[in-house]
Amino acid sequence: MKVKATPADFIVQEQSSLVLSERPSGYAVFQLSKTSWDTFDLIDLLARRLGVAAADISVGGMKDRHGSTEQMISVRGLRGSPRPLRDKNFSLQFAGWSDGPVTARDISGNNFIITLRDLTEDEAERITVNGERAARDGFANYFDSQRFGSARHGAGFMGKEIFLGRREAALRLYFTPSRHDDQKTRTLKKCVTENWGAWGKCAGMGFGEYGRILAYLAGNHRAYHQALEMIDRRFLVFVLNAYQSFLFNEVLARWLRQAAAEKGFSLRSLRSPFGVYEFYDSLAPGLRAELQGTLIPVPGHDSVVTDERIRRIVEEVLDGEDIRLADLRVRQMHRIKVGGVERAAIVIPEDLSISPPEEDDLYPGRKKTTLRFFLSRGSYATLLIKRLLLPSAR
Repeated sequence: MKVKATPADFIVQEQSSLVLSERPSGYAVFQLSKTSWDTFDLIDLLARRLGVAAADISVGGMKDRHGSTEQMISVRGLRGSPRPLRDKNFSLQFAGWSDGPVTARDISGNNFIITLRDLTEDEAERITVNGERAARDGFANYFDSQRFGSARHGAGFMGKEIFLGRREAALRLYFTPSRHDDQKTRTLKKCVTENWGAWGKCAGMGFGEYGRILAYLAGNHRAYHQALEMIDRRFLVFVLNAYQSFLFNEVLARWLRQAAAEKGFSLRSLRSPFGVYEFYDSLAPGLRAELQGTLIPVPGHDSVVTDERIRRIVEEVLDGEDIRLADLRVRQMHRIKVGGVERAAIVIPEDLSISPPEEDDLYPGRKKTTLRFFLSRGSYATLLIKRLLLPSAR
């Protein structure tokens, strides 16, 4: 099975509740359409084109790089009548004015149109059968792997090292090469990791933020805290949230195992690089309502867990990570503040429809099908796909 064989196979349309005005105000709001763009990279480009700082541009959510997406963005400090902006793989269309920036609270969710390709007959049948159950009972509301793009499996989470005040370890992870890096970035990171501390050996290869950090370290050899402060604040918040999301997934999986043992429903496990996802097969109506009403903490230093069973699970997960709730506070970094929130244990897709399997025009001899559905803010379409492809429970 292949997802995102082409950008048109993964369409995301953000639904916003933001009220706009025709009267000029502090924030110009645009409709951004993009294809094959990383959100951070595109914000940096738009800031240069619009003549503002990247920090002046806000989005309600990070959208998938490998797809065709539409979302609202706000830009602070623009004057006059903002003009549309078009370039390769993106367009920016002025929508109106707002007194505040676009935030996650302004987003109700996303509409998805996803074409799954290169399906075997068995996979196509699984999607049809599981689709009926997922439409009725939903699926466990984990954070999916794209949330952990900053983590290096086997090396650890940069966010965890920042929480624990281990600045050098965090910076090492920042410079750890990733398969998602382009060749230029990968070559630079490889040089830095192989010559750690000898900053001058790689300074000549530096560019952008990496170059500024290496140039600073060349004159201030062990100033790791100051070097971290030079990293884009959005990225730092992202890696911190990524570690909190990992903790949430661990809590949710354990909670589901406990609930399944107590209430007698079956689970199917799916291993990922960042833990094990537990998916239920189906739920009785009363149990579905109970699970749908349960909130699981995304742990933070300010989390207050009133449910005793969930609190014990949180403590078990944190003990296993050798960290405490009180540690999940960023100290001595004045720009960064993160806290705990709560997240629904399960999510039920709205208006889920699955087209009958048909011959795949890109992969002869295989099938394709198209999914259409709506998910509330923060839930992952890729998890629904994982759920749909699970073998039937024995």
